[in-house]
Amino acid sequence: MKLWKKASLICSAVFIAIVAVCCTLLLLHAKNSILAFAYTQAEDKQRNLAASFSEMAGYYADERSSLTTENAFVLYCFSRFADASSVLMDNNGELYSQVSVIPSDYLPLADNSEQSRYAGSINGRNVLIVGSGVTIRQNPYFVYVVEDVTAVYNDIAQMIWRFVLISFAGIALGMMLIILLVRQSMRPLHELGIAAKHIASGNYGERAAVYENDEVGELAGDFNAMAVAVESHVNELTETAERQRIFIGGVTHEFKTPLTTMMLHADLLQNACLTGAETKTSLTHIEQQCKWLERLTQKLLKLICLREQIDPKEESVPLLFNRVLKSTVQTLEQRGVTLVVECKTETLVMDMDLVQSALINLVDNAGKASMPGQRIVLRAYENILEVEDHGCGIPEDAIVRITDPFYMVDKSRSKRKGGSGLGLALVNEIVAAHGAKLIVESVMGSGTTIKIVMPVTKR
Repeated sequence: MKLWKKASLICSAVFIAIVAVCCTLLLLHAKNSILAFAYTQAEDKQRNLAASFSEMAGYYADERSSLTTENAFVLYCFSRFADASSVLMDNNGELYSQVSVIPSDYLPLADNSEQSRYAGSINGRNVLIVGSGVTIRQNPYFVYVVEDVTAVYNDIAQMIWRFVLISFAGIALGMMLIILLVRQSMRPLHELGIAAKHIASGNYGERAAVYENDEVGELAGDFNAMAVAVESHVNELTETAERQRIFIGGVTHEFKTPLTTMMLHADLLQNACLTGAETKTSLTHIEQQCKWLERLTQKLLKLICLREQIDPKEESVPLLFNRVLKSTVQTLEQRGVTLVVECKTETLVMDMDLVQSALINLVDNAGKASMPGQRIVLRAYENILEVEDHGCGIPEDAIVRITDPFYMVDKSRSKRKGGSGLGLALVNEIVAAHGAKLIVESVMGSGTTIKIVMPVTKR
């Protein structure tokens, strides 16, 4: 076998192995992420359903009521929070169900069972069952959520097939390029072989051209050109993996503030005697934060991983500031920092969820940089959104790097206060997606002002 064929086979094998390993890892990661998201949604839904039902039924339960009255009351309480996927059972069977599956056949529960999960195929459909036990007046009940996740598995299968087809096309194109480049790079050796044959046949006057950059050097250059073609494919995969890593870290980072708020409200619901209006207010806030997180996750996925364009609309700036205030007030109070809002702009063209995330990050960073008793100003004027603090400030040489992913000015302080170095990187992505400009002004020991200058739109 000729040398160029051996080299082509070796390079192709390495290329295919790299692509296969990277594709497999990416597919497994994507599949696990999608399933984990679906499972987490179902578990959260069941947990909220069980908690809401147990709290309402336990709060209003009457020790003097008969069994028939109690069952009717329990059924009424459950129906207030149930949907088409909810099932309520007791030891005698189903009390409430709109599904064709009897969940206890696949996920039997004991009294006061912790939340457990079953995922499998039932009647040709992929079904996810999540359940737990609750006790009302010493009577055991079992709360289930039965979700048909066949569509999720179908989407995963379609994603895998698309990925496989794209990978095969990339491998075929890559192999063609490898063969072409290797054969071209071996041509100087072929010419040397011809010259050697001529000399061996008696044509002793035949000479090979010798240059300062000899044929071996040229061959090395040709191989470098081929390596660039291979590297381009690897860089694309590496960049995709890096952006996915940033996305996962970014989503984790974005969950911190709303999760803190939701935990505070959940603790309040569990440990305080609230009126119906107060309970509804807390549950509404938790629901709003969950919906915002869901929207934000999808938008960050499109913005960071898929690089899709956003669809900004004219939105209310006072409403935006109110959401930011509600999301950060508890955290800032714990740090002893006050947030002051100054709004002189009524509307801006923007994506409300993404800009809300950006401002929450800026306010949270300002809170970390501030001392107890200091205040942070969130203001809007003309087409500018601004966050000002009077904290420790940022060194001048670090300002140009603060939007780099995972870069932290003071790593020890960031670690103590839960920083990851992703907040300003996400802010920078959001600002760039809006075609806006991020301006950082800081003086060590005096504070920092960060401005988002939105593009001026013609009305």
